[in-house]
Amino acid sequence: MKIGVCASPDKLPLLAELGYDYLEANFSWLEGLDEEAFRHNTDLIEKTGVPAEAYNIFFRGGMKLYAKDGDQSPLLSEIGAYAERGFRRAAAWGGKIAVIGSGFVRGIPEGMSREEVEPQFARVLSVCGEAAERSGMRIVVEPLSRRDCNFIHTVAEGAAAARAAAHPAVGVLVDFYHHSENGDDLESLPDFGDLLWHVHYGRPVDRWAPIPGDEEDLARLAALLGRCPRAERISLECSWHPDFDTAVRTARPLMEAFRR
Repeated sequence: MKIGVCASPDKLPLLAELGYDYLEANFSWLEGLDEEAFRHNTDLIEKTGVPAEAYNIFFRGGMKLYAKDGDQSPLLSEIGAYAERGFRRAAAWGGKIAVIGSGFVRGIPEGMSREEVEPQFARVLSVCGEAAERSGMRIVVEPLSRRDCNFIHTVAEGAAAARAAAHPAVGVLVDFYHHSENGDDLESLPDFGDLLWHVHYGRPVDRWAPIPGDEEDLARLAALLGRCPRAERISLECSWHPDFDTAVRTARPLMEAFRR
């Protein structure tokens, strides 16, 4: 597996120095950059040689995905145009995969039921998957903690949403912090190996980056992911304790447990 970090491009020189494989950047931020800022950050990627292969925070805050009256077509047109712009830029930075987390945007809104939202979310995923595929990328649904979102908490639920989208560029992610928060079943991960394409890591106990003493737990998780051969990348997506630079330096050799 490739090993990356969720961060902004200004961290690229340090990530290059430490030997990380890729950056996981903010999709909504990238989509909204003006041309000057886009060129500046493109230069950083080219100079460091570390591509931005993955993206999180997919939807811009305040975007609407669901139509209470059932007429989702105008929203899907807007979502499709947004995704197209973002994926074109992401592909220029070496993008391969984007994470559909965005709990506040994708959650079930007041006044709607899960039964109403599920088919609409499937259509959103299909539209985004189509845009991703045109740029040579894929998307994954991120199961989130029940404290962070009221919709899609387990890998099984994420895989079901991906299957409902019925698009070959739509899969699922496991975030080991959220997975632990929800009491999800680790041993079931290989059951979704055909769709499990991307991984986030934060320590289950505190969401920090890994620290010395975590070797046994990391080896156990790595063995499970070894049974999920389509999971190609793992990103540190965590709290940076005591600070970003120290955390990514300390974590770097420990994350080699996932290399394959």
